[in-house]
Amino acid sequence: MTTLTALLPVMIYIPARIFRMGTPIQELNDLARRYGGTRESYREETPQHELSLPAFAIAQTPVSNALYAQAVAAGAVPPPPLWHGPTPPPELLALPVTDVNWYEAQAFCTWLNQQPDCSVRLIDPSGQPVTPPSTIRFRLPTEAEWEHAARGSDGRRFPWGETFHPNYANTRESGRFAPNPPGAYPSGRSPYGIEDMAGNVWEWTASLDRPYPYRPDDGREDPTAPGRRILRGGCYANPQGYARCACRFRLQPTMRNQFLGIRLAFSLE
Repeated sequence: MTTLTALLPVMIYIPARIFRMGTPIQELNDLARRYGGTRESYREETPQHELSLPAFAIAQTPVSNALYAQAVAAGAVPPPPLWHGPTPPPELLALPVTDVNWYEAQAFCTWLNQQPDCSVRLIDPSGQPVTPPSTIRFRLPTEAEWEHAARGSDGRRFPWGETFHPNYANTRESGRFAPNPPGAYPSGRSPYGIEDMAGNVWEWTASLDRPYPYRPDDGREDPTAPGRRILRGGCYANPQGYARCACRFRLQPTMRNQFLGIRLAFSLE
């Protein structure tokens, strides 16, 4: 029987560092020319601003169907409708879980934190092991943490740099038209070695849909507040513009579909 520890993704240590979040206002016309819409379509990504976050850990890969199935079997969350039953089809086990809403993503984290038999592998961006904290509370990443992990400290447009490459990410341009397993796009890793932060599946964040500049103390990280929650990363059905590190998408927390997935995080302070 597969242990919970074996199903947990590797966690990547992200250091406390100043990074640039969002999109410069002077780039809005260029975004509209490249990816469609008007400059106002991208206004929500502005202004670009510098932000410093405490160190945190984020999963190298999204939560898999195999891992999520453990919580389903325990009765902590319902099976995603996409499974068409109580267990995922064998061909989906290694793929990212999808068709989960924000509340179920939160419930999954709560269940995971109650399991005594799982240990975490934490590494730094160079692959060296890091001693994890004695107490770990899994959660969804905040919008700011997600963007820092995706683009690093230099404000790059995609996790790998400024120019889009169709063989670096699972977007519409890749022609895959389905989620990919871990390791399918090694050239598309972020500066911290994190996979699939461009394309593959949209990922729920903890954050409410609020304007920039980002402030962690303004209520947007209140898990009990009503309102739309931010998703990041784009998916296999979207064109490349949605795979930009700064792209913001929002949905009501009750929404679910085959494009919405989960990535774990936890605090280090």
